[in-house]
Parts: sequence; C-alpha cells; structure tokens
Amino acid sequence: MTDDAPDTPLEMLSSDLLRSRNLTLHKLNVFCTVARYSSVTRAAEHLNIAQPAVTAHLRSLEESLGARLVRKAGRNIELTQAGRRTHLWATEVMQRSSEMFLDLADIKKGVLGKTRIAASMVAGTYKLSEIVIGFQQDHPSSKISVSMSSPYIATEAVLSGDCDFGITLIDPNRDTSRLEMELLWREPLYLVAAIDSTLVGDVAHMHELASLPLVTPPKGQMARELIDEALRAVGVVRTNSVLAFGHPQPILEAIRADIGAGFVFQSALPPEPEKQGIRLVRTPEVDIAMPLFLIYDKKAVFTAPQQQLLDRIRQGFAAPGQPESGESWQE
Repeated sequence: MTDDAPDTPLEMLSSDLLRSRNLTLHKLNVFCTVARYSSVTRAAEHLNIAQPAVTAHLRSLEESLGARLVRKAGRNIELTQAGRRTHLWATEVMQRSSEMFLDLADIKKGVLGKTRIAASMVAGTYKLSEIVIGFQQDHPSSKISVSMSSPYIATEAVLSGDCDFGITLIDPNRDTSRLEMELLWREPLYLVAAIDSTLVGDVAHMHELASLPLVTPPKGQMARELIDEALRAVGVVRTNSVLAFGHPQPILEAIRADIGAGFVFQSALPPEPEKQGIRLVRTPEVDIAMPLFLIYDKKAVFTAPQQQLLDRIRQGFAAPGQPESGESWQE
C-alpha cells in the first residue's frame, strides 16, 4: 500500500484504540504541534511545557496506536507514513473538537452560533452582503463574519477550516476534490459606457470591440480571463485595456469619466444606471457570465442556524432565467 492509498486515517484505527484512555485531545494536540514545527524543542516552547513532557506524550501516543509516528531527520523531526496518516486524522479531530467547544459556549450564552463565510470580492460586496444583513435582522443573536478576497484565498479558507463555507468563483488552479460545490447562479457581465460617451454607441459589434478602449480587471484575475476569452471567441485577439482596477467600483468610476468602456458584473451595476451617468451597451456577438458557487467541505456538519442561512443564500441568489440554486457542478 502506498502513501497515496485512499484509506482514511480513521479507518486505520480500531475502535479499541479510539477508546483507549491514553488517547486524549491533549496528546493529539502535542503531536500536531510537533508535526507543525518539525521539532520537539520548538513544540515545547510553543506549548509552554517541558521538552521531556512533549517526548513522553509522543511515546505514550505511539504506544496507544501501536505505531511509530515520528523519527529523527538531522536536527529535526519528521513524520513516518503512519505519522502522516495519523496527523490528518488528528488535525480533523482537533478542528471538530474546537468547533464543538465553541458551539457549546455559544449555546450557554444563548447565541445561535458563529458562522464564518469566505467570499470572492464581487459576491461579498454586493448580493451576499444584502442577504447576510437581512438574515442578521431576522436573527439578532446570530454572529456572522464575511471575509472577502480572491477566489483562491476564499477556497483555501474553506479547505483549511478557517471558514464554514464560501461564496466564490472557482479557481481552476486549486484542488477542490474535498469540496461540495453548488452552482448558485451565473453572474452576467454587461458592457457599460459613459452616458454621453462617443467611444461606442448603443450597440458594439465585433469589429468595434477590437479597438474599443476598455477599463478592465488586472491580468491574472478570473474576471479578466473570462472577458479576454469571450472576446477571443469572437475573433478579438487582444483586449485593448487602457486602465485596470481590481474592484468594480473604481472600474465604474473610470467608465463614468469616459476613460473607456468596460464589462461590469450585473450585481455591481446601480439600479438606474442612467441616473449615475452610465449606460448599457448591447453586444450581440458577446455573452459573458461568471459561474458563482457555494462551496463547503464534504464532511461539514452545519448547525440548524447555519442551514437556515445557507437556505437563505440559495434563495437569494436564485433568479429567473438562472440555474436552480443547489445544482451540482461537474468538471
């Protein structure tokens, strides 16, 4: 059997071992800390306990599991094959235990519970914020935090357990095999220009898009890649980006100043664009939409309030002409 075999660490441990009196959360925490620092000395300093105590906990854990977990590697400590498997399991046990203690503390305080959401910038700034604010008004004792970042970082926050779930675009460079991914909806992008702009009329055809100065997201952002790919699909080889911003708000400001036109997410557009000095331009040959997903760990167990919030998010993102919220996404 190789290190990459599909057996989970939990499957490797017998029920007798799991019931062992010596298999405590404290010992698992010590082991995880040693694995983190690759050093008994540094682990002892971090835990503020004596080095011999760390060594004793490791030896006791190895005796309980009947397997050698660590070995010397020069001046450091490295995990054995059994150690790597056990570390995966122990990390999950510690994470779930921490969540349980936090939930119990919230119950004692009469709080519905804390929910941490990771969101990509556009989703978190606009539609999601409205949904969360409405939920908070209906459930005043709930505690919700929303962090906004790039799709890669948002996905990493869910994978690491720092956030309970995420509302984000999917970064194709990130391994998402551990995640459930529900397609919430496809966010349209519309070409927008200043209301009195002479750069483009009310309709922009393919030949005009090739030379049209555009205000875009920076290269490397997924929205920019989507825009460039959509233009390439109709024969526009190179996007004429004259100014780039990483957020829709300054893009709209630059469009209003007639520096260029730009493709803007629907949720970032004001309700009455003309009153804000901008107008929508039809693009018959170009149709751009960014798929937005609800992501969470396949092993996640949500509290009742979290399930209510998830349902509110699914309903909030559902829209006429869009995919049903909760539709599974297949690569």
